[in-house]
Amino acid sequence: MFKFLNKITGIIGIIFAAVFLVGITVTLDKSPMINFIDILPVWIIMIAVIFMMIVDYYNSLDKKDD
Repeated sequence: MFKFLNKITGIIGIIFAAVFLVGITVTLDKSPMINFIDILPVWIIMIAVIFMMIVDYYNSLDKKDD
């Protein structure tokens, strides 16, 4: 029961964190003084952070020491 609950809460946490991070990046994109080239490093970092969150979540579920 707890493994299932951990999976659900992990997925919900990743979704909320990803929506928050993408929202911040899109907000920067909407500024008329900042063009896409200026915000490109932020997009790269946000994609890397979201990917690392997903990998960490997968590794935490893959533990064999129950």
